[in-house]
Amino acid sequence: MSDVEVLGRIGPEGPSLFVLYTGGTFGMGADASGSLVPLDLRDIRDHLPFLRRLPLALTVATFVHPIDSSSMRPSDWIDIADAIVDQAPGHAGVVVLHGTDTMAYTASALSFLLEGIDIPIVLTGAQRSVTELRSDGRENLVTALAIAAGHLRGDVLVPEVTVFFADLLLRGNRSVKVHADSYHGFASPNLPPLATAGVSIEFASNVIRAPSAGPIRRNGGMSSDVTGMRLHPGIDGYDLEAALARPGLRGFVLEAYGAGNGPTAQWFLNHVQSAAERGVAVVVTTQCRAGSVVGGRYASGSALLAAGAVPGGDMTFEAALTKLMVLTDRHGVGDVRRLMQQDLAGELSV
Repeated sequence: MSDVEVLGRIGPEGPSLFVLYTGGTFGMGADASGSLVPLDLRDIRDHLPFLRRLPLALTVATFVHPIDSSSMRPSDWIDIADAIVDQAPGHAGVVVLHGTDTMAYTASALSFLLEGIDIPIVLTGAQRSVTELRSDGRENLVTALAIAAGHLRGDVLVPEVTVFFADLLLRGNRSVKVHADSYHGFASPNLPPLATAGVSIEFASNVIRAPSAGPIRRNGGMSSDVTGMRLHPGIDGYDLEAALARPGLRGFVLEAYGAGNGPTAQWFLNHVQSAAERGVAVVVTTQCRAGSVVGGRYASGSALLAAGAVPGGDMTFEAALTKLMVLTDRHGVGDVRRLMQQDLAGELSV
């Protein structure tokens, strides 16, 4: 937790929530050129006076150097996971303030990195900084805190990694960013929201996962020998060969067309087969916003699987990539291919 600093406690004595600020639009301000840059949490607390009036105690921590989430790296996911593991004991829930650009990646990564999740872990942020009058960040934060404090308030407990944005609570590894400007910036195309926030918060208890056997812990890390590529009609052998020739490559997510379709040209299938034969786990997801990769529906999709790729079902690209990073850190290629087709954290419909 060397890159995370615990600043202290806000609010009354008693059970508390852990709040971690990583940066992002939520806490940005203009620099000398007028561009938005992440502010230190100490500078934005003046814009959040309501925190001291909430009937909740908060343990507040921050990245030592807050970042725009477009600069997020796997090592930062490890720092976030370790901060949660370190602080979870004695806290009723966790809220992570995060930039929107890679929030779905971080939520997915945490869902696979962390085991024993028995309390809510809610990621949220903003499309407009809390330093601005029309910020959506205040409401997002207040509702995220309420959800994280679920069993303290007598509400439904949501013991999994989630994203709360606008009025929707989404499973983290099912979430995708769908709009750069709208306050409704996130969606969950293949799974209904876990909750909808209006005057009250309505929970969909039938889709909320049961608590795991705690305590929260991290078992292993994330392999950096994983990458991905989106298919397009102009792709050629140079593109694919360059991506698959990466030294030490162990995992590759191919974002294919439709139900998992790709070119049937022999040069294309040869590159996929060669990578699979040398021990690369090639996972096929779909570019479509909703739906699933289904083996055997089309000949073009079947050819990919026959070349050694495995179907990613209805996993998002974000979930498939981060899951592959975690699994390749822990397992050999055979187990990776098998586990990529199994639901581990609610990321996959089976």
